[in-house]
Amino acid sequence: MDETVSTLPSTTVGNTPGMLRLINSRAILDELFRDDGSHTVTELSNRVGLSRPTVEAALADLVDEGWVTEAEALVTPNKAGRRAKRFRADATAGSVLGVDLGLHGIVGLRSDLRGHQLARVEEVYTDLASADQAWASVQDVVRRLVEGSDPSRLLAATFGVPAVVDRSGAIDYTVAVPQWVERRVPGRIEDLFPGAATFFDNDAKLALTAEAQWGRFRGVRDGLYLVMGRQIGAAYLVDGALARGARGAAGEMGGLASTGWPSAPARLEARIPSGADLESVMAAAGEGDAEASAVVRAFADDVAPGVVQLVTTLDPEVVVVGGEVLPAAGVFAEALAAVVAPQLRHPVEIVASTVGRDAVARGALARSLAHVRTSHMGLG
Repeated sequence: MDETVSTLPSTTVGNTPGMLRLINSRAILDELFRDDGSHTVTELSNRVGLSRPTVEAALADLVDEGWVTEAEALVTPNKAGRRAKRFRADATAGSVLGVDLGLHGIVGLRSDLRGHQLARVEEVYTDLASADQAWASVQDVVRRLVEGSDPSRLLAATFGVPAVVDRSGAIDYTVAVPQWVERRVPGRIEDLFPGAATFFDNDAKLALTAEAQWGRFRGVRDGLYLVMGRQIGAAYLVDGALARGARGAAGEMGGLASTGWPSAPARLEARIPSGADLESVMAAAGEGDAEASAVVRAFADDVAPGVVQLVTTLDPEVVVVGGEVLPAAGVFAEALAAVVAPQLRHPVEIVASTVGRDAVARGALARSLAHVRTSHMGLG
């Protein structure tokens, strides 16, 4: 994992004028990033409780650093006199990437520093287990994501992968794509971004991160996120925080025979009618097709033992379902609940992800943005 050098101005540690000025400028920057609008010195002074001269000095520093820009003054009807200068955070001062690098496809997003999407690329593959194919596909997707942008302004990139990633960000192991690690695909990906920090994280954990920030887990203290399809995984929200485990392996139950999960993907693929693919079957089930719905319900039966184990262990408020079953999540959730509920003392709601297909990539964006806020902007 590469860390870039901070772009914060250097100051002497301690209660010095330089340090106080830095603290004040970060308070102003944090306030400006709270919304998309522009604000006058007076407005900012009232919001953060600092004097006008202090705010003016902080804004001068932030403009010099490139995080803030002077905005066009607002026209006030029937009001004469000089218009007050207005300032806003410059979300175009940098960009970040979030990429869902899966066994059967890639979803890549590029956003500005507010998280507003600038580009999206999606590719679906039969199988990306080959290191050479994965590497070629990643290069193509990244090239298309950054096309037309200033490479020097790309500040961070995060990749969600079907692997156990430890607390330091290193890939510990992967059952799904061992050749990626053996053939140094992660290292080659880092080499694509010489001027940006590059991170890797488990796909299910990133999807949960997105669901907590923008989706069904907002306001939830304890939740279970399920990735269901040809890749199966889980992530936990415990007391409002993502549970990683001592070595990053929390949720890695896919290899336990008692869960039903090791054989479920192959059984799912075996039920797909000749001439069809998983994507079309899930779409048909979501539209009420009886034959496709039967495939989804059988898959729910296969994975139910593992879900019961997780639900009884975690006692979640809600279970959120994502992954390749998402187009048929309603059918899948109903079938899963029918098997799981009778085995629980208290029923639990099972619902579809509200973040959707881009959950892993959006969680990766959130990780990249968090890095920029702390390491580049000096914000908490």
